Amino acid sequence: MKKIGTIFAAVATVILIAVIVWDGYFNKNTSTDFFAMDTVISASVSGADSEICVEKIEACVNNLDALLSRHDEKSEISKINNSSIATVSEKLGGYLSSLLDICQKSGGAFDITLGAVSDLWSFGKNASIPDETELQKVLSECGYENISISGNTVTLSSGKIDFGAVGKGIALDEIRTILDASKINEATVSVGGSVLIYGKEAVKVGIRDPYGNAGRSIASLLLSDTCVSTSGSYERHFEENGKRYHHILNPKTGYPVDNGLISVTIISDSGLVSDALSTACFVLGIEKGTELAEAYGCEAIFITESKQIYTTESIASEIEITDSSYTLIGYEN
Repeated sequence: MKKIGTIFAAVATVILIAVIVWDGYFNKNTSTDFFAMDTVISASVSGADSEICVEKIEACVNNLDALLSRHDEKSEISKINNSSIATVSEKLGGYLSSLLDICQKSGGAFDITLGAVSDLWSFGKNASIPDETELQKVLSECGYENISISGNTVTLSSGKIDFGAVGKGIALDEIRTILDASKINEATVSVGGSVLIYGKEAVKVGIRDPYGNAGRSIASLLLSDTCVSTSGSYERHFEENGKRYHHILNPKTGYPVDNGLISVTIISDSGLVSDALSTACFVLGIEKGTELAEAYGCEAIFITESKQIYTTESIASEIEITDSSYTLIGYEN
């Protein structure tokens, strides 16, 4: 009898070990960090295919970078910008159609033809205020209305197409496709200011302190299976003659937006939409930005320079303030 009990205990131990190994196989965690799209990409993936998934993610982002970069002469975007007319892939044509819809519905607050204007400001080591005459000349040549699409043919009458304000969000959508086709339970992927939360389990997501370092948050909320993109005036800026200039430009003036906002966060099922709307809503301001976000079924969080937080109606009660110097105003109709 004692022998039978010993055998039973041994079998039970083997079964337990097998269960642990089996569970570990399907919940294997793999992480990676790499540089692309002029930013650091971080991915943490859990599931049986996690190792191969992070490899596919890196390859995907690098390929997308080559496709969308207007600085790569071989990219499809460069071909359009340099020849004014080009036959593009179905994928790029789809991106352009979606973005033109946002350009139109935002009343031009989001405009993907401002590449030449951004070049004049040259936000980076040599950033400076452009010559006014040159700025107005270049601005007059911009406008999303200059783009027309017929089948796979794209025509650009003037201006330069620039995916800088939306490429990172598009990357999230492409990465989600990889995860959907793999044995993955959950994942968190950060591409600059855009983050993909993948999986049904809700996770706490922090809202960055616009006045602090990247690791400090001022509020949080629980999110699952969604994309989150933030545009902030703190990301790239410079000072000249005592005035601060940031990289989020008003397509109507060619100058940095000056409306009292310091950051806008958009929550959406689509990475492309979340990234594009974070810029559009920043330009539009709280009232019109809220209307645009709700028109796309998105949630929005606006933070003002005076540390007030405004939100779309649905999430006003879900945000937890973690920094008492900020005031949650919530939704204002």
